[in-house]
Amino acid sequence: MRKMPVLTMVCLVVLGLVAAPTFAATVAANDTPDIVLKAGEKVSFDLADFFSSAEGALTYTAVGATVAGSVVTVDGSAPTATFSAGGVSLESEVVVSSFVIGNGPEVDNNNRIVGKDGGNIFYNPLVPNGVINSKVNLSGLPAVGGAGTSTGGTGVAALIAKVASVDLSVANTGLVQAARMNSTASGLTPVLNKDGSYKVTAGAGFAGTWLVTLGATDGAGSKDAVHLLAASAVAVDLKTFTGIQAGTPAMPLAQLANGVITAAAGQAVLAFGSPISVGAGKVVSLVADYTATADANIALVLFDGALGNILAFTNPKAPNIAIGKAKNLSMSMVSMTGTVIPAFQVVAGAAATTVTLANMAVVKAGPVTDYALDANATAYKSSLASVAGWNALDGVGPVADASNNFASAAGAGCMKLAGTGGVSNALMTVALTPGTAVAECYAKAVSGTGTFAIALTDGGALSSVSFATLGTSWSKVVAVATPGAAGSAFLVVQSAGNDALVDDICVRVVKDQAAFADLSLLGL
Repeated sequence: MRKMPVLTMVCLVVLGLVAAPTFAATVAANDTPDIVLKAGEKVSFDLADFFSSAEGALTYTAVGATVAGSVVTVDGSAPTATFSAGGVSLESEVVVSSFVIGNGPEVDNNNRIVGKDGGNIFYNPLVPNGVINSKVNLSGLPAVGGAGTSTGGTGVAALIAKVASVDLSVANTGLVQAARMNSTASGLTPVLNKDGSYKVTAGAGFAGTWLVTLGATDGAGSKDAVHLLAASAVAVDLKTFTGIQAGTPAMPLAQLANGVITAAAGQAVLAFGSPISVGAGKVVSLVADYTATADANIALVLFDGALGNILAFTNPKAPNIAIGKAKNLSMSMVSMTGTVIPAFQVVAGAAATTVTLANMAVVKAGPVTDYALDANATAYKSSLASVAGWNALDGVGPVADASNNFASAAGAGCMKLAGTGGVSNALMTVALTPGTAVAECYAKAVSGTGTFAIALTDGGALSSVSFATLGTSWSKVVAVATPGAAGSAFLVVQSAGNDALVDDICVRVVKDQAAFADLSLLGL
C-alpha cells in the first residue's frame, strides 16, 4: 500500500492583517483524486472534503461509483467516476492496475521514519543546487527495459518522472482549491531508477514549491504514481549562532559550538542566527534535524523581524525524543515584516545531554495539507452560526455574534471572545487520524489591545500553539501538528486582553490513501 508520510509541523503561526474578500454565494469544488486499484479492491472518501456551499446543504451523486450520504466508494467497475453536487461535477480517472507503487514506511509523530534515521519522504526542503536522494526505494514498480526514467508513452512499459506546478486558491466558503499542471520551468531534474531509487536535482535558480510525480506504466493499461513535494529553502549557517541564557529565571548556560549543544543537567541555551529575507506576508517554515544523547526539551523558534518580536516555535516533549536517533522538526509562521530570525532552544533534563543540530533551513512553503492530493480532509468544521458544543477552558466563555467571514450553508454568524481586562476562550474535542493536522480560523479584534491564540494539543507529545496580534480586519491564524496515531485532541481558541471575533474554524487532516494519485501528471 502506498504511504504518503507527512511532515511533523508543530508550529506557532502569526498572520497579518489581511482583509477577507467578499464573494457571491456559490458551490465550490476541488479536484477529486484519480483512483488506482488492484482487482477486487475498493476505495472510499468523503465528497464533503471536495465540495462546499454557501447556499444550503448539498446532495451528492456519482456515476461509476456509489454514494452513501457524502461518502463515495469506487470499485473500479468503470474507467471514470463522476461526482456531482449543487450543479457542479468533477471527474476522476479510475484504473484497475496490475501494480501499486509504494513510497516507503510511515513516519512517527516527530517525523522519524520508523526503524530508519530521520527524514521525511513526501516533504523535501531543497536549496538551490541541492539534491533529493531516496531514503527508501519505491516498491511495486513493473519491469521495464533500459536504465533510468523514460519520457513515457502510451503502449510502452516505462518509468516516468514529471514535475508539476501547484496553484492554490481559497473559495468563498473557505475550501482550499488546488490546480496541478505539468511544468518545465521548475528548475528540477527528476530521475527514477529501475530499482526504485530516485534523485531530484535543483538548479542554481531553483525557487517555488513543486510536486514531483514518480510513476510507471506497464504498456498494457496498468499505471500508478506517487508524489514528492520539493520546496525551495534557504540554508541556515549554524556556525553563526549566538547563545544566550534561557528560561525565567535564566537557567545555567549550556555550551554551544557550530550547532552542537553540550548541557549538564538543568542547563539551557537559546541560540539565534542571522536575519533571513523571506518576503512580507509569506508562509515560511523552519526545519532541522537533531540527535540527542539524553532526554531534553528541544524547540525550533522563528522571530519575526527582530529578537523579542512575535515569534513561532515548536517544542516536543522529552518522552517523544528517541535517544541517539536522528529526527526532524519543523514549524511554520507567516512573516509580516518580511524578515525572520531562526533560533533554537535546548533545555537539558535530569541528566547531561549533547544535542547536535544539522541541515537547518528556512523553507518558503505553506502547510503540507495545502499541496497534498486530499488537501481538505476535515476532522472538524463549523460555520459558527452558533457556539453549541464549545466549552470555556477558563475565564469567560464564548458567545454567538452575527458577524461573518466566509459564506456558509449553515448561515452567518461567528464566535465572540470577550477577553478585555482578562481572558476568554473556547475548547472543543476533535478526533484526529494520523497525518498532518492543520487547525485554522479567521479572527479579528473588536476592542482593546491583546493577544489571540489557537492551540491543538493532546496534552502529551502533540502540541501546537499559535499567537497573533489582531487588527480590525479578518486574519487567518493556523497551528499545525502531526499526530503519530489516531486519538482525541483539544482545539482551543483564546483572546487575552481584548475582545475578538472568531469564524470559520476547522481542523484539516491529510487522509492520503494508497489508491490516490493524479494520473494526468504522468501525461498518459
